[in-house]
Amino acid sequence: MAGTMNAVILAGDRRASIEVRNENKAFLLLKDIPLFIHVLRALQQAESIETVAIVGNVERIRNLLEKHASTDNVLLVEQRDNMIENFKAGYVAALGFDASTDFWSLKGTEHENTPLFVSPCDIPLLTAAEVDEFVRRSNLIEYDYSIGITSRDVLVHYHPTDKKSGIQMIYFHVKEDLMRHNNLHIGKPLLFDHLDYVEKMYEWRYQTRLANILRVLFSALTHGFRFAMGLRVFILMQLSLYYDRHGHPRLSDRVRSLAGLNRLAEGIGNAIGARVQIVYTHFGGAALDADNEKDLAVIEEHYDEWMEYQRNLK
Repeated sequence: MAGTMNAVILAGDRRASIEVRNENKAFLLLKDIPLFIHVLRALQQAESIETVAIVGNVERIRNLLEKHASTDNVLLVEQRDNMIENFKAGYVAALGFDASTDFWSLKGTEHENTPLFVSPCDIPLLTAAEVDEFVRRSNLIEYDYSIGITSRDVLVHYHPTDKKSGIQMIYFHVKEDLMRHNNLHIGKPLLFDHLDYVEKMYEWRYQTRLANILRVLFSALTHGFRFAMGLRVFILMQLSLYYDRHGHPRLSDRVRSLAGLNRLAEGIGNAIGARVQIVYTHFGGAALDADNEKDLAVIEEHYDEWMEYQRNLK
């Protein structure tokens, strides 16, 4: 188990962020409560989380906090220009340093091995149990970065059927499973050699968009050996996804059998210069982000039902 740690909620609305209903997703209402408050409550209830830093528009966040949540062990950090700068600012604040402290000035200090739990602001179905499961399963002695995933077998419960609405995501196709990134991260960022590349992966996260696929390929080709393993796995996953979406499931399975999960972790690790592990959680809520108006409406329709379902999981 990774023990207890601080957390950051990324609630900014600048570069690479996506608005829904012409609004920062952090402030969209679900059951009359802003999305970031749902996430905050889950983190505050988790046994594994201590202080929570929220990075975003501090004035708006403070006003909503006073109305909807406890401010105990909550730090507010004014947003910067992009996701990585927001993360750095949140990390520094969670360590107890002044906002003016330079992130990289802490490299080489005892803080290098201090992990931070990271969550976006738009996963209102997150539960404390899933937070604690992710932390418990993360091995931060042997690894510097844990990336959360959830299996399609778990998420099928939330899929639409003939009788009810639901959410069905695009899955990564690897040998062991069809999986979805569940939006949860734990990292020791001062140990990353290429933290900047995390920002690129975030910006290019929608891998069904041709432009983003081409950007990943170009970046991999221009950065040489460091991306060779990741490029191979990326191509195999894209081919498997393509065949699956075009009615060739057997061919899709054959291709994904060549893309092992351990190779994916190694490829990501090579790209960012860190020891990476991939960690399963089995609740499903963290993987269901409110990334568009349709999904937000579905989450609102099923919110009580899906939260009760997760509470009953063991």
